[in-house]
Amino acid sequence: MSVNSLRTCVGCREVSPPDQLVRVTMEDTPQGPRVVADLHRRAGGRGAWVHATRQCVATAVRKRAFHRSFRTAVTTDDLEQQLRVLLPVQEDEHQESESEAHGKPMSAGR
Repeated sequence: MSVNSLRTCVGCREVSPPDQLVRVTMEDTPQGPRVVADLHRRAGGRGAWVHATRQCVATAVRKRAFHRSFRTAVTTDDLEQQLRVLLPVQEDEHQESESEAHGKPMSAGR
């Protein structure tokens, strides 16, 4: 990826560099398609990006964002469990960046 590439979190819709997000892909199973974390970012096919926070994952599931991203109904039951290793670490980082972004006044040029 280029240095300037940005991705949008399907949960909070915040634009962030890829190193602050987790890529998820769809995997076909006998029970139907399900969302899986692509931690190494090497899986082929369509992907979606989400912050590895409970809040962003829950929002994406509630808004059915993964269904839209993959253009089909997918199971998201165990996604949070897959990301559990990352959640405590990235939860704090995302909260800091979120508060900084909301703390800045709007520009007068708008």
